[in-house]
Amino acid sequence: MVDKLLSTPAQRVLEKALGASGLAHEVIAHNLANVETPGFKRSEVLFQARLASALAALEGSDGSLKGARTNARHLPIGEAPSLDAVEPEVVVRAETSLRPDGNNVDLDSEMVKLSENQMLYETLAQLVRMKLTSLRSAITEGRR
Repeated sequence: MVDKLLSTPAQRVLEKALGASGLAHEVIAHNLANVETPGFKRSEVLFQARLASALAALEGSDGSLKGARTNARHLPIGEAPSLDAVEPEVVVRAETSLRPDGNNVDLDSEMVKLSENQMLYETLAQLVRMKLTSLRSAITEGRR
């Protein structure tokens, strides 16, 4: 029963987004650490677009045909992808080069991405905290 309370779709999305944001922080830090390394190519994490597309498919707002399975033997028609299947992916961006030594890390751009990612992580952590606080309040019936 407790598992059902803690593994809601919203909670799973928050958990995956927090993990992806943590991974993005590591990747950005790695890029910054190699800003002066000749030939280094920056990396980035692909996650937000994949999550948005999976959520749109779940809501049915992507324009695709959806079928309702009322029996396990029915064929699935346009089933939405599972949120569990959405994973962050680290990709190396080797198609550009900003300097003659082959390095493509832009310090200012990476610092902006680091700042944005930090704000995203803090927001996601606050949402998780609020969800758990409301669950705790419901369990204790509003008493402290």
